[in-house]
Amino acid sequence: MTDATVRQALATQLFVGFGGTPTVGTPSSATRGDSSSRLSATEGSTDRTNEKLLQQWKVREDDRGGKGKGSDDDDDGGAKGKGGKGAKKVRYICITVKKNMKIRVHKVKSKGGTFAISKTWGLDDIKSIESCEDTRVDVNLGKTYRWYMDDMGKKVEFMYTLIKLCRRYLKRLPKLVNITEESLKNDMNIDASYMSATEKEFTTTLNTMMARPRGVNFEEEEEVPEEEPEYHPPDQDAQPTVNLDEVLSDFNWHASGDAADLEARLLTELQALEAANVHAIIQSEDQANLVVEQLEGAILQLDQIDEWLGHYTHLLDSMGQDVHQIEIQTKGMQIASANQKLLLQEVQKLLTTLRLPGFIVEILRNEPLDDPDGIAQCEEATERLAEVINRKFDDGLGDMQAIKERVALYNGYGNQFAARLHNHLKAYFQSQAELYLQDKNRTSKRGSLKLYGHETIEERLYRFRNLLRWLKDVDTRKHYELQMVYVQEMNRVYKREIREFMEQLRVHHVKKLANEDQEYVFSQQSVSVSLAASNALKSAMNRSQNNLSPSGSFPSPDSKQFPSSASSRKLGDSWRPGHRRKGTRGDSDSFTGTDSFRDDEDDGDDSGSIRGHRRGISETYGGGKGGTSLVSLDVGADEKMAPDEAVGHALSMLAPIMVREQNFISDLFGLHHKSRNFTGSATDLLSPSPATPAPPTPVNPNWQHELDRPREPIRDVKVQKRIHELVEGMFQDLREEMLTMIESSLKYDQTYAVSIMVRIEEYIDEHKNTGHTYIVALLDGVHKKLTSIFEKFVDEQIRGIDETNVTSKKRSGILLFVRTFPRFVDRMERCLGGADGPARKIVDKAYAGIVSKIFETLEEVGQQVANDPKSSTDDKEHLNVHILNVENMHHFYSEVRARKVPTLDTYVKQAKSAYDVNLDAYCKVVIRKPLGKLWDFFEGIDALLKTNTPEEVSYHVQFSKTALKDVVKKYPGKEIKKGLELLYKRVVKHYTDEEGLLQVVWRGIQEEVTRRLRRYEDIIAQCYPETSIRLEFTMDELLGYFSELARAH
Repeated sequence: MTDATVRQALATQLFVGFGGTPTVGTPSSATRGDSSSRLSATEGSTDRTNEKLLQQWKVREDDRGGKGKGSDDDDDGGAKGKGGKGAKKVRYICITVKKNMKIRVHKVKSKGGTFAISKTWGLDDIKSIESCEDTRVDVNLGKTYRWYMDDMGKKVEFMYTLIKLCRRYLKRLPKLVNITEESLKNDMNIDASYMSATEKEFTTTLNTMMARPRGVNFEEEEEVPEEEPEYHPPDQDAQPTVNLDEVLSDFNWHASGDAADLEARLLTELQALEAANVHAIIQSEDQANLVVEQLEGAILQLDQIDEWLGHYTHLLDSMGQDVHQIEIQTKGMQIASANQKLLLQEVQKLLTTLRLPGFIVEILRNEPLDDPDGIAQCEEATERLAEVINRKFDDGLGDMQAIKERVALYNGYGNQFAARLHNHLKAYFQSQAELYLQDKNRTSKRGSLKLYGHETIEERLYRFRNLLRWLKDVDTRKHYELQMVYVQEMNRVYKREIREFMEQLRVHHVKKLANEDQEYVFSQQSVSVSLAASNALKSAMNRSQNNLSPSGSFPSPDSKQFPSSASSRKLGDSWRPGHRRKGTRGDSDSFTGTDSFRDDEDDGDDSGSIRGHRRGISETYGGGKGGTSLVSLDVGADEKMAPDEAVGHALSMLAPIMVREQNFISDLFGLHHKSRNFTGSATDLLSPSPATPAPPTPVNPNWQHELDRPREPIRDVKVQKRIHELVEGMFQDLREEMLTMIESSLKYDQTYAVSIMVRIEEYIDEHKNTGHTYIVALLDGVHKKLTSIFEKFVDEQIRGIDETNVTSKKRSGILLFVRTFPRFVDRMERCLGGADGPARKIVDKAYAGIVSKIFETLEEVGQQVANDPKSSTDDKEHLNVHILNVENMHHFYSEVRARKVPTLDTYVKQAKSAYDVNLDAYCKVVIRKPLGKLWDFFEGIDALLKTNTPEEVSYHVQFSKTALKDVVKKYPGKEIKKGLELLYKRVVKHYTDEEGLLQVVWRGIQEEVTRRLRRYEDIIAQCYPETSIRLEFTMDELLGYFSELARAH
């Protein structure tokens, strides 16, 4: 059967709608949620309910869907008996709606064209819906049912309809497995507004029910159950009853009448009625056709009239719109004309405010820039021009074409003047540089240390400062080009002046020291001195020099003239950059400004310092206020000075020049501006933007004095970097000139690198917290070069120590590098002058390297003797090693300790320790010969006591009482005295009286002999308590021997 046939059969047999009557004996509906109830009826009867069918689907139900419980249908149409448990049964799933608008789901079975309800559920009985493979759908309605649809379209429609109804009419959606509404919509090619046939039917039914008479309550109909009428079988003989008397009375016929006549009359009436009907039909057809024709004609005419009316209406509407448009245009033209008149007036007013007098334009075009009056007029003209161009307008008036054109015209005037100013200043910079370079009076003469000032060119160029600031706002590129031109031209001037100054200083005034004068340098020599006379000769030479101070060194440490660290710093403090030399710009009559960072100028006695005897002379070259200052050093043409002094003087003259030049170029080009109260502090300000042009600054009468003052750091990193680059370009040859002079000065004595570093560090400290970063960078580079030179020098000294030939075959006395090191310390401390900066760390590092190499060299000599099997048994070489260490460590300890250098305290302690160890070893070696067998006897007892008790000693034959008595008799007091006399002569050969070492060693021997003899007495008392044997002399006699020998010599 087709779907339509099935639907009609279901609507007829089961779901008769709201107006039908249910079948007798059949319950109208199953109770909601009663999944196990069944609707039974006799064979051939149907279950009819007062519900309306919304939608139905034909399914094939899998008997295995109930989890093994079998089918829940009573009559399967023979499926169980024939097909077995796995057969699929045909069922119909119907969705209906009751009178109270509640939706129900029915499972209907069919048999022989008769339908019966098998199961009934409410919509909320659906627990889950699962989409399985192919056309299968599993629905949980208390238990799971497997339903197979005819095709995929029916499957999608069935699932979507259930989900749609559940979502709309239930509070909670059942569980969906492998289903999403979006995928169902996509499969059905529908949108969100889609409504299924079931939902449409339900909506239509709901609207129909709502149109029923008021007062009907759906809930009451639901609450009152329908009564089931008692079933009665139909009566087969029952016929419809007709009242014949009433029918026959209409024909005036009685029971006694003739029936045939009645029949004839009825037939006649029937024929007449049929004829009349036929006639009426025929007549009505002709009239109807006529009426239809007339109506069609009238309709045609009405259509034509309607068409004409529509046409005329369109024309009238079009004409009305045209008239309305013309009226609007007329009003708009009137308003536009009035607005244009007002706009013209406003534009004229605005252009009046933007009007630039003709004489201003003439000044910008033709006014000469060679005289102050012309420059002043150009400044005023550029100020007026900037005010006009940068005028502000409200409400977007500045975007008007007329104003843009006027501003563009004035910008053209400004650009023309900017180009004229650029070309003029470029040529002016070049001409001024040539004028300075061709001035023969500025050329340095032989031995003359002079530097000429640039006040004249500063005054000439400073007049353009306001125009250059204006140019910076108008054309940054031209402003930048002028900076580069000025730097290039001034670089030519400074290059020649600095080269001549440094050459005069290097060639004619730097002292060149001979190598033999440098007693603080470690030289490579072979040390092999065997005679004490050699040491004595050296001692005599040193004593003769005690009252003399060699160039570049302190007096001998033995002298009372040896300076303390404080006096060393005082003598080393020969030059400080913070104190202006007499004769520099800071003290000249032409430049009365003082250093803003160091105002405590030392005007006292400068005796002992370099400043004290190097008086500078300052004068004005050219005469008058506009003259050029001249700064020179009051030195003779061939007068010499130390390298550090020369570098100090060079920096004292060059650093102020770089400070002044940086300040001038910053003020001239407006790179950063200082506050105009001239209190001595410089406030860094960014250049004004083009929108707010900076007003011309008045000329301060002391502006040139302000140039000598170092200024505070510039906060703007870009401005600081730009100024640094300009100053670097101006003095780009200064670094090479300084390095050339320094390398030439240090060719003969690299120790001056330390004192030069100290002076450079002072200048770095002076300028590091200012805005003059180039000076700091320049000096830092020179400092690194000096550090490299000094470290190379220290490496050479260490290599010289390492190459010194120190041997244990002969006694060497105090080694040359040990004697040299204290003088090296004196030299370094004098160069440092009490400084505590990076130079101090570099020198401390040099100390550590040299001392380590000295100690390492002495240790290597001892190691060679210890590792040599030939010399291991030779007491002479061992003794020479001890003597070598005692002499050198004593000298190192006494000399270095006297310098009181904190950094060397660790090495002093190390030297003292080595001295004590070797002196003790030496004493033990040399006293063994005077004691002879006495030494051997008691040393043997000491060794025996390590394994035996004192009482057991006398039982040994070699240590018996008799043996003790024989040994003691062999060494009476006279014999001991004789041995000490020979020992003293031997010690005198080993040590000279230099530095009092002989007496120190002899006192050490006395203490060692005394200690051992007391030990021998203790051994006799301990191991031989019952004997009366004692040494042949007393301790007092022994001390008397030592005193007598000391007085005799």
